[in-house]
Amino acid sequence: MRTTIKIGDRTVGKGHPVYVIAEIGSNHDSDLKKAKELIKAAAYAGADAFKLQSFTAEGLLNPLKPDERGEWVAHPAYPVIERLTVPEGWHSELMEYGKSVGITFLSAPFDPGRAELLNDLGMEAFKIASGDLTNEPLLLQIAGYGRPVILSTGASYLSEVRRAVEVLEGAGCDEIALLHCSSLYPPSYEEVNIRAMVTLKNEFGCAVGFSDHTPGSTVPVAAVSLGARIIEKHITLDRNAKGPDHPYAMEVEEFKGMVSEIRNLESALGSGVKEPSKSEMAERVGARRSIYTRVDIHKGSKISPEMLKLVRHAYGLEPRDLNEVVGMTVTKDLRKDMPLHREDVCR
Repeated sequence: MRTTIKIGDRTVGKGHPVYVIAEIGSNHDSDLKKAKELIKAAAYAGADAFKLQSFTAEGLLNPLKPDERGEWVAHPAYPVIERLTVPEGWHSELMEYGKSVGITFLSAPFDPGRAELLNDLGMEAFKIASGDLTNEPLLLQIAGYGRPVILSTGASYLSEVRRAVEVLEGAGCDEIALLHCSSLYPPSYEEVNIRAMVTLKNEFGCAVGFSDHTPGSTVPVAAVSLGARIIEKHITLDRNAKGPDHPYAMEVEEFKGMVSEIRNLESALGSGVKEPSKSEMAERVGARRSIYTRVDIHKGSKISPEMLKLVRHAYGLEPRDLNEVVGMTVTKDLRKDMPLHREDVCR
């Protein structure tokens, strides 16, 4: 498995900027105009990509489910899924609209037909939802398209992730990124377990990230500090709007603030080399101490501890040289309150 993946002209992985995905989900509310508003908002907020969920009701959900008595009855979510289906014709239009505002189109297909549609559109990379981690026929189909895959791993064991990776790799897909997430909407902070993402990174050596459903930006920013190279977060125009994804999504200005925090954190993380920054170099003089004369000292005098002091700024010998210079002979007259230099003393 590669350590990076390529999405369009962006390399995603260690050493490259965090790839931020604005998950629209069902927040378009079956309104094409609103979908475009969300795409434009995602671009404004600084996201690298917007993401849809490409499903049909019949391809996603059985129309019947057992009730509390075990009787098979109409599934209450089925009409909701039918209403929130992204029509086939929207896909190409929204992809083109995304290009016009400078943001990449991504989507997660939930059935073979939608996977084929997205492939025919030339989508840059495939997202696979957590619920399809074990859907090996879909994994095999998507792997066969030869494009990068971003695989969410919510509600799974490491062994199940390993199996999914083996299926994808066995079908020729070697550009895989893994997203840890909690498949709760929203989860409590105690259920997030961000460090599981680090486990994925250590186990597979690939680009990893976090698909977040918690309120605010604490968790995604923390994930970046632990090595996330992809952050996926739901976006909405109004968190109070009716619909299953609105309540835990970020409004636009919040999303923009999160992206800003991520970019600031990326800058702050730095290279990891312990060395002064360029701007700190002056502080090596200004905040450190040197050996100074406490009194006037005449040429030929032997230095005693009482003649010296350790004060700022560091214009002379370092404090570690103090014991060495005590007892040495002064080579010239030294004024009070002046830094002591190597050439001022001899044995």
